[in-house]
Amino acid sequence: MPILVSKIFKGMAADLTHQLYVGDAILSVNQEDLRDATHDEAVRALKRSGKIVDLEVKYLREVTPYFRKTTSLSEVGWDAQNTFLPKSQTALPQRALRSDAKSVPLKLSYLTRNLSMPDPDMRTLELHSSDGRNSCILRCQDPSEANLWFNAIHTNMSFLVEQSVIEVNQMFVNIPEASEIKRIGWLSEKVANATGNTSWKPVFMAITSKDILLYDIVPWTKEEWATPVVSHPLIATRITQASSKNISHIIPGVTDLLTFGTRTGTRNGVEAHMFRVETNRDLARWTRDLIQGAHQSATNIKEITCEVTWQGQECQLVLHYENGFTLRNLKEDSGEYTMHWHFPFEKLHMSADDGQHTLWLDFGSDHGEHVLDMHGCPKPLIFVLHTFLSAKLSSMGLFA
Repeated sequence: MPILVSKIFKGMAADLTHQLYVGDAILSVNQEDLRDATHDEAVRALKRSGKIVDLEVKYLREVTPYFRKTTSLSEVGWDAQNTFLPKSQTALPQRALRSDAKSVPLKLSYLTRNLSMPDPDMRTLELHSSDGRNSCILRCQDPSEANLWFNAIHTNMSFLVEQSVIEVNQMFVNIPEASEIKRIGWLSEKVANATGNTSWKPVFMAITSKDILLYDIVPWTKEEWATPVVSHPLIATRITQASSKNISHIIPGVTDLLTFGTRTGTRNGVEAHMFRVETNRDLARWTRDLIQGAHQSATNIKEITCEVTWQGQECQLVLHYENGFTLRNLKEDSGEYTMHWHFPFEKLHMSADDGQHTLWLDFGSDHGEHVLDMHGCPKPLIFVLHTFLSAKLSSMGLFA
């Protein structure tokens, strides 16, 4: 067995020749035959060769995989589930891989930059698996090459996301009460620790026809879809801000971030989230789908009814997408409603609440102000009111 080159150090003489490769068999050194030499004999021959070394080599492809470093590849897991449907419906022929290669599925993995690996030079890409267990950090030669790789990978992953939306809706096709999935994908959410320091945490978001759902990992099964970490109704959620990159003064991880915020009215008050995306197109799509989803939810739901107390009477406040505000109570003997007052949206001059249980609705000097005890936090109704008004303006071609 001849002496083989198992490693070449970057920047050293062997590397600078650009003629030696891992897997080369050294046949001779300065015309000294080493075909049958031992390792010690080959080392002695190289040491006495002087400043100029004339090597005769032969490349042996079949032994190359045994000498190349494979530790990093062997540590790449990526064996998690990668389909919502039974394998019998999605099985595709697998391309044979080289023994020194690793296939990393892009489907619903998370491609990002400057998240877990600070990179002021903008040369690094981060790829995180759909189950959050594995990560692959790729470092490019320069920012330009990193951008080319990022755009190429991101484009393919976007296509796979569209396929996944179709798959997940097929999974729920026989469940009548299931909401249609409109958009899914990875973002990062700003979170604070116990000391108040903030960081970005990966989060998987789904927008349905009714709700925003947040998960720690991709929910591959029906059971996982049914148990989101966070669920907010679209109709009570608003986009608060969206920021694009500051091109004039870029600080990696600070001014180059693309973010948008949401605020949701809940029974416990207002719940706010700040999310980060990777491209301007992602920012436009997520914010568009959230706004349009909220407007569509408003037109589908049409009205909400709340139990309230008004002037010492137990009543119902009805908020209707077309008709506005109605306060009524139920006659127990006849089962019919008695209406106390009704106002269209355009009559509303001002609304206010104390964040606890009281809601003020001012319909102008002719009709006065009405004070309602909402029996809980008024924020959900206030946010639905804003969504109704925003949807009506949008339907007229105006922007709220």
